[in-house]
Order: sequence, then structure tokens, then C-alpha cells
Amino acid sequence: MPVWAFLTSMLVALMWAVSPVLMKKGMLYCTPNDVPAVRSISFFLVMAILMLTTQPGRMPFMTVRLFAGLAGSVLLSSVIGDLLYTYSVQKIGASLAVTVSCGYPLISVAVSAAVLHERPGLLVWCGTILIISGIVIIKLDSSRQERMKEGYRLVDFDERVKQKANMTGGIALALCSAVCSGINIPILKLLMMDGGWNPTESYFLRGAVFFFMAWTVREAQHRFSPDSISPIEKMPLLAWIALLSSGVVGIALSGVLFAVCIQNFPVSVISPITASSPFMTVLISRIFLKEKLSGVQSAGVALVIAGSVSVSL
Repeated sequence: MPVWAFLTSMLVALMWAVSPVLMKKGMLYCTPNDVPAVRSISFFLVMAILMLTTQPGRMPFMTVRLFAGLAGSVLLSSVIGDLLYTYSVQKIGASLAVTVSCGYPLISVAVSAAVLHERPGLLVWCGTILIISGIVIIKLDSSRQERMKEGYRLVDFDERVKQKANMTGGIALALCSAVCSGINIPILKLLMMDGGWNPTESYFLRGAVFFFMAWTVREAQHRFSPDSISPIEKMPLLAWIALLSSGVVGIALSGVLFAVCIQNFPVSVISPITASSPFMTVLISRIFLKEKLSGVQSAGVALVIAGSVSVSL
């Protein structure tokens, strides 16, 4: 793999590491249900600007079949997957949410083999075992820490139940988000190949569809479940900046760079490299959110990263 491709993949990983930290900052003033609508604004605006400046007057090729595939892909990843991911960040923190959700390369490798006819080698499966092991270690140590806390202090029964439910639920949400992302990535490449879309065109179309879906869902929530959302117009400016920046960094710019990589190289190679984001998120979360991982959890993160690296060799 050329150096530029490796460095670009690492830059994508860094962007994906920064994004949940920004999201968690913004969610101090809103609910997870508010996040997709706000992020969709900056995502679509940035992609529209890139489209107008790099390809003025050009519209991507589109058919009914391609649009159906695009809509399904956006619904799976940007609406359902991102919402699950947002809730997991709220429940278990950015460090653990990113680590658990980075198991998406396992799904991507399997789907790529079936859809794109890529053939993963032995290192891919060794990396798979390492990634799964790391996630299991993180989950087991999280449960152990909860039991130790109960031994050091008197905790109300209802509080213990809530803590356990938050950890279990947060990890489950992150895993479901990983499945959505893992399935979506090969579909993204397949749509680019079938439609002849370049990365900018692909993500401009995704930005437009995501904007429509996110605000349609928000309008439905406003009508039928108003308690599930908050008045985002009353959010502080810093919250708006954090969430809009998350849309720019975590979806738009990182998405275009990621599309450039998978356009030129196998999904089964690029996806695991970008899954190195947990290590970066751990550092960022420790600095800005004061989150800490135990030694055992850090070892789990290391296994996940080692697995990702072995897959890319």
C-alpha cells in the first residue's frame, strides 16, 4: 500500500476519533435524538460547497436502482447506525463506545467477500480474533469494575441496576452500530462503482439524502413524541459549534477521504486501518473529557488496534 493511502486512512481514523468527543460535548445541552438533524446541516453544506467548487454544473449519474441503494445505505449508516452510536457515547463514554464500535471491519471483511468478491487472507482472520478478544476484555473488565465499586461504597439497589443497564446497553448499542457501519462500507463502494461516482459526488448525494431523512424524522418526533427531542434553537453557541463541527469532521471531510481510499484499495484493507481510532479517542477523551480506562481496558484497546494493524498487512 502506498504511503499516501496509509496516512490518509490514519487521518480518517483521527477524524473519527475527534467526532465522538465533539458529540459528547454537544450532548450536554441536548438529547441524542437532536444530534442527527444538527450534524446533517453541516454535512450537507460542506458537501454542497465542495461539489460547487470542484465540479460546477455537474450532477452525478442517477437511476431508480441507484437511488434506492443510496437511500438504504444512508438510512442504515447515517440514520440508524449513527443514532445507535450517539446513544452509546452518552451511556458509556467516547472511549469505550469508539473501541467497541470499531469491530466494524469484521463485518466489512465478510460482506466485502460476498458482495465485492474480495478474498481475505490469514492475517485478516488473526486480526479478527484479536479485535474480538479486545472487545470481550473491555466488557468483562467494565463489569468487574462495577462490582468493585459496589464493594467500596454503599450503592442503592436501583442505582446498581441502572449502572449495569447503562454499561450493557451502551456496549450493545455500539456493537449494533458497528454492524450497520460494517454492512454499509462495501455497499458504499459498490454504489460508487455502479454509479461511476467519485468521492465528492458520492458524499454530496449522501449529504442531501441524510439531510432530508434527519429532518423528516425530527418533524415526526416533534408531532408524535415531542418529549424525545429538545428545542435545539435554545442550545448554547458552543453546543452548536461542537455538533456542527462533528458533522464536518466526522461525516463530510472524513467521508470523502475514506471514499478516496476504498475507491483505490480493497475495503478489507482500508477499514481495519481506520479502526485504529480507539487509541486516538482514548487520548483525546482523557485530555478533554477526563475519562479514564483501567489497565485491563487499555490492554483491550491495544488488542483491538493490533488486530486492525494485522488485517492491513
